Amino acid sequence: MSSREITILKIQEPTRSIASLTRIMEEELSQYRKTLPKGFREEVDCDEDTVLFLHVDFLPLDFQKTTELLLTGKKDLVPVVAIDLQGQILMQAFGNEESQTLSLKTGYAHYFSRSRNQLWKKGDTSGHTQKILQILSPTDRSFLVYQVEQEVAACHEGYYSCFFRERMEGVTWKLLPVPRNFLPEKS
Repeated sequence: MSSREITILKIQEPTRSIASLTRIMEEELSQYRKTLPKGFREEVDCDEDTVLFLHVDFLPLDFQKTTELLLTGKKDLVPVVAIDLQGQILMQAFGNEESQTLSLKTGYAHYFSRSRNQLWKKGDTSGHTQKILQILSPTDRSFLVYQVEQEVAACHEGYYSCFFRERMEGVTWKLLPVPRNFLPEKS
């Protein structure tokens, strides 16, 4: 079985503010859960490679607005979290220097696809674009947050946010009571 890296976002409830972002190997996830405070909630994205852990005791990070290129000279990809104007987390993807340059230049969110090994503009094929309102970064500049105006839906499965399932006891995932904005075409 091949191992993959997943993104963990700790989220402060009820504000749903980002408290931290870290990357771990998938096989470390069950051990990671044991370090969390009792009563946490868990949501997963549509690709099951980003997990939100929500709890009232998580302290939100301070973010700074930026209009400068943060990724200059970095060859590695950095996580990028897209949120809407109300702070709802829509999705998590990755960016590099070129995707951030295009995002700043065009005013629309661009990312780097690890599976296709290429740049992509959110909404290029679906029309569900993300107009950038502002770009934020924590003080350590370890990741970016794009605050966006989302057209229709961020998720390719038709939901406004990619986080539409909550983990119940064991390994069962339950759909959250959120509407589906469109039904994806069958391929």
